[in-house]
Amino acid sequence: MQNVIKTVVFILLVSLSIEAKENRFTTSVSLLGMSMDYREYDRSGKILDSEMSSFTEMLGVDIGMSFLMYQTSDASTKLQTNLITLSGNSDYVGSALGSNNTYGSLTSRTVNNIIDFDVKIIRTKILTQALEVNYLLGLGYHYWDRQLSVSQVEGYEWYSLRAGVGLGYQISQKFKIATDLEYQYGFKHTMTSSYPVLDVTLGSADIMKLSIPLRYTLNNKMDFIMSYIYEIQEIGASNVQTASYKGTYRPFYEPQSTAKNQYIKLGLDFKY
Repeated sequence: MQNVIKTVVFILLVSLSIEAKENRFTTSVSLLGMSMDYREYDRSGKILDSEMSSFTEMLGVDIGMSFLMYQTSDASTKLQTNLITLSGNSDYVGSALGSNNTYGSLTSRTVNNIIDFDVKIIRTKILTQALEVNYLLGLGYHYWDRQLSVSQVEGYEWYSLRAGVGLGYQISQKFKIATDLEYQYGFKHTMTSSYPVLDVTLGSADIMKLSIPLRYTLNNKMDFIMSYIYEIQEIGASNVQTASYKGTYRPFYEPQSTAKNQYIKLGLDFKY
């Protein structure tokens, strides 16, 4: 995955050096705060454990680049890529592994590291002087490193097809607000665990994301951006795998889970 990211960034940087004089490029740099609400459930729907964090406990950056491929008086098409990295701690509530104790019998702090990367084509159609609609289609990659303890580290990974639609409204000459809805269909979804040693296939990975970005034009080369993002993840239960745990072999599986995460993003767009 690192090689894919390096290749995409290299292509965009080379194109930038060739086309910069035409002002077709935008580079964005934003700070992110994430409020996590993650929960796992058994097969009957009873909660097993949860992870919660505030906006200030999970922090990161969103770095993006876009290239204007095509433009007319009432439409445009651009290629855009974004790399998001987040890290921080969350509050774990659950029970000790293999204990059969009830939810809430164990609390601790989890160390999290999240990477999300995508490449997408965005088509914009101008409907009126103030209103526009956009459509997007792309590919993405997501990884969550969940360190429950020194010995128990879980890694959730999947690729995704991403599609979305949005509306943008020009409030004034400098202010613009939008509403964007995106669906992500996950594939090659897996979970690995360091203890017990597991490598299982998750049942599914479906994500819906609602974004409300606000843009303020500072000058013809720079915009200030602020966004609120609400995301729902639904992850299907994995297959069952036998693994060694405390000297005996036992069946394990990764339970179904949901996440209702919120993000606040503040940053700048630089136009070239």
